[in-house]
Amino acid sequence: MDNLKILQSLEKQRDSLYKKLSEESVSGLYKKEYKKIKSGRVFVFDGKERQMLAALKQLSRNTSYDKAYTNKLNDYLKLDNQLLTDYFQKEFERIFEDIITFEDYGKIQALFIEYDYYYHYTSCIKCYGIQDYPLVFEPRYITDEYDCNKKILFLENGINFTPAWLSCEAFNELDYLDINSELEALFQLHSRVLLHKALCQLAENNKLNIFKNKPFTFYINEHDNEAMTLYRLY
Repeated sequence: MDNLKILQSLEKQRDSLYKKLSEESVSGLYKKEYKKIKSGRVFVFDGKERQMLAALKQLSRNTSYDKAYTNKLNDYLKLDNQLLTDYFQKEFERIFEDIITFEDYGKIQALFIEYDYYYHYTSCIKCYGIQDYPLVFEPRYITDEYDCNKKILFLENGINFTPAWLSCEAFNELDYLDINSELEALFQLHSRVLLHKALCQLAENNKLNIFKNKPFTFYINEHDNEAMTLYRLY
C-alpha cells in the first residue's frame, strides 16, 4: 500500500508540473511578466521598470521559441519509458554488485540517490545503518529525522541519468524567464517515477533480497535539497 501511495505521489508531482508547462508558451510567459510589472504586482528595483517593460513587450512578440518549447514537451511524451525503466534496473543491479563487495553492507537499511546539477548526470549513493526512517510522500528536508552519523558506505558512481534527462540548454539564455529549470525538473521528476518502477521490477525478480534489514527505504534528492521516498521494501 505504501509503494502505491509513493508511486501516486511521484506521478502527481510530475503530472502537475507537466500540466502547468503544457498550458504555457514562451511568448505567453513574457506577456504574463509584462502584465505583472505593468499592474504593479511585481516591483522592479533600480528604476529600470520602463526599460524592462519595453524589453518584455518586444520579447512577447517573438514566437520563435514557442515551437522549440512545444517540441521539448513532445520529446518528454515520446520517451521510451519501458526502455528507460529497464536501463535504470540495470543501473541498480550494477550498484548492488558494488554494494555487496563491502564487508558491512548487511547493516544497511536505507539508500539515498543524490544528484548534483542537471548536466552532471551521475549521482552518488549514500547508505545508512539500522534506525527508523520516515516515509516521505511530499519532498522535505529529513536530516533531523534520522542519524546521518550511521553512514555505512558511499559510492561515487551511482545512477547515471543521461538517457532520461534530455538537454534543455536551448532555453538557458532566455532573459527574464527560468523555463530551462522547469523543463529540467520535468525530466527529473519523470525519472523518479521510472526509478520506482525499476525497483518494483527488481523486487518482483527477487533482486532486492541482498537487503536484509526491513523495512528498507530508497530515497532520492538533489544535493542539499529535499528528499523523497522512492520505494520501500518490506
